[in-house]
Parts: sequence; C-alpha cells; structure tokens
Amino acid sequence: MKTAMTRRLAGTMVLVGLVAGCGGAASPSPASQAAGPSAAAPSVSASAAASLAPSQAAPSTAASIALPSLPSEAKDLEALLPGTICGAATTKASLSGASFAATADEDFKAVLQALGKSASDVTFALAIGGSSGCAAGIFRIQGVDSAAFEAAFDAQAQKSGDTFTAKNVGGKDVKVQTLTGASNYLYFKGDAVLFATAKTDDQAATILQQMP
Repeated sequence: MKTAMTRRLAGTMVLVGLVAGCGGAASPSPASQAAGPSAAAPSVSASAAASLAPSQAAPSTAASIALPSLPSEAKDLEALLPGTICGAATTKASLSGASFAATADEDFKAVLQALGKSASDVTFALAIGGSSGCAAGIFRIQGVDSAAFEAAFDAQAQKSGDTFTAKNVGGKDVKVQTLTGASNYLYFKGDAVLFATAKTDDQAATILQQMP
C-alpha cells in the first residue's frame, strides 16, 4: 500500500475538478481526470479534500451548482500562491494544522512521526486557476528539515514504484510526475513542498515563476 507521503494529489485534483466545473466547464478538467491510482505526490488526503468542499460532489451540470464555501485557515500560505495562473484568476483555500489533523490517515501520521512531527504541524494551501486545469499549492510541515522531508518523500516514492523526472522548469529544479493530460511539478524549500499542476511545461513555468 502506498503511504500518504507519496499518494496522488487526489484531494487537489478533486478540488481542481470541482472548482473548474463550477466555473463553467461542462466536463471534468484534464487535471481531475489525471488523478489515477498511480499518480503520486505529497498531498492532502482525499478526506482532507472533502473537508475543503464538504457539501459538494463533483458536479455533472456545472451551471446548476454553486461553488461551495472553502476554508481559509492559513492566509499566510495562501498569500504565497499566485493570484492568476494559466490566464485565470485563482480560487484559494487552506487548512490549518487542527483541521488537517482531523483528516489525516494513519499512514500519513506514521510518516510524520518518523519525521518527529504530528498532523497538527501540517498546513496546506491551494490555488486553482478557474477552469484551466492548473493549480498551485504549498504543503508545509512546520519545522521539518528540508533534506529529511525530501528524503522521506523519495524513499516512499521508490517503495511504491512512482516515477519522477528531474527538470528545471521556470527557473526551479523540480520533480515532475507525468500523468494523463497534466503533470505535477514539485520542489522542496525550507519546511515545505510546493507544487504546480499544469498541462505543459510552459504553463508550469508561468506558475512556478510566481512562487517562492
């Protein structure tokens, strides 16, 4: 079984699809379609995504469904994310440690414990670019050593057979996971992992250039 440290960005992709659909897309965005069983990256869990949009399932008819109220519990992290990506104004949401702790699964808690942390140390923020299928996010484990964080991620990716390619995109050295219709681009900085989701390297570059 994959640990939560290397699970797909399922929660992110669900929320990308939700916001894209509510923004007027008639069908799920490529990013939301890309979230398959083998897509892996450090992420908010699917249950955390449910807490970001507690009253909505992915819409089948976007025009009839209003965008749910999204939590904004880590405004400092939200402020680090772009206001516009892939030509669309972003919708932002975030979870603080206490809220995230309520959604964290046992596998993820075990990884945090190995790093000497707990779920209450986690803060997550996400920005979604309308119906573009693009997103950006920050996943922070307060006080964790960057090298240890990256090593834990790499170890779990290797165990689960997930493949990442090293690239320089938008002036940043990133790990790229190619999915169907979109890719995840992630890099570690301080006690956080930052990521962009986009259809092409060029799109990803415009997002990453706006990030810390």
